[in-house]
Amino acid sequence: MRALRALAMLVIIAACRDPAAPPPKRATLLEYLGSLAGTDPATRAREVATWELDRVSWERTVVPPYAGVHADYARSFEEVAPRLVARLAIRSAITTRPHFAGDPRLTRGQAQARWALPVQFPSEVAELDGIALDAVFVRDGERWRAIVGLDGVLRAKAAAIDPVCAAYLDITNAKSCSEIGWVIADSALASDRPRFKHACSLASNLCAN
Repeated sequence: MRALRALAMLVIIAACRDPAAPPPKRATLLEYLGSLAGTDPATRAREVATWELDRVSWERTVVPPYAGVHADYARSFEEVAPRLVARLAIRSAITTRPHFAGDPRLTRGQAQARWALPVQFPSEVAELDGIALDAVFVRDGERWRAIVGLDGVLRAKAAAIDPVCAAYLDITNAKSCSEIGWVIADSALASDRPRFKHACSLASNLCAN
């Protein structure tokens, strides 16, 4: 009986305690970049380095045709990272928005990174003082990661098959050319030469200036 009374008292005491604090709110991309911009160079470099997706996270994030280019992405990231660090050197007006195909304000790298992501994947892009930060941001658990330099990776893959055709990937101001560019990139990644050749033939007309 005494044990039952003691148990009842514990239940009452537990019920009277303050409710558990909610988990900390995850920073939005806007909040995160705002807290990083204008910090010292070492802090910026250290934080930008965390944006790189490791192989497991990369393969979990991108669509299957792009899973095999992680090593190329990692090399591009190493090359691009110092420029990202420099862009965040001063506090500026930062805006963010969802990353959608067809957005005319996307850089070539951002537009082609969309090809690597599943449809409706919740990626984001940012501008600093109205100028694009050339990266596509994705959530990886509690962290923000970034896809950068993928346009260079795709161009190199296409150029290894046909340098002339690879140049069509540089043309981003025409929707039809961008659409056939996706086929060029996709077939280059798959080493599907007949499909690649057909896409290049179409691009010679669709991408003509």
